[in-house]
Amino acid sequence: MLTDKTLEGEGIIACDPNAIPAESRARWVETGRQVYAAVQAIQEMPQGYRFQLPADSALLLTVAEYISQERLCCAFLHFTLEIEPRGAPVWLSLTGGEGVKEYIRSVFETNDLLNAEVIKAAKLP
Repeated sequence: MLTDKTLEGEGIIACDPNAIPAESRARWVETGRQVYAAVQAIQEMPQGYRFQLPADSALLLTVAEYISQERLCCAFLHFTLEIEPRGAPVWLSLTGGEGVKEYIRSVFETNDLLNAEVIKAAKLP
């Protein structure tokens, strides 16, 4: 789904799924669902959100694969992957400029990608 959102005084936040090669789109959707289904906790940040993931090597590869495609679709997003020592959880941060945080929230609210208990624990609406 191509999504454009214009904010007062800001540029356009636009996702372009067509930027992902057609033969890769189904896998991109699948990896995204796998990543967000594995989220254990959410932390709100000033410019976006952090998602805690299990320290699982197979999932880490899935996260990397997902980011490699998602960055093509949503070029306005800043991705940060934090991998701490001794098997600590992995954190995936999605951030960006003005309006990106609100956009991220709206995507998760309308697409039912996150576990309801995780959302409730994070005290997000």
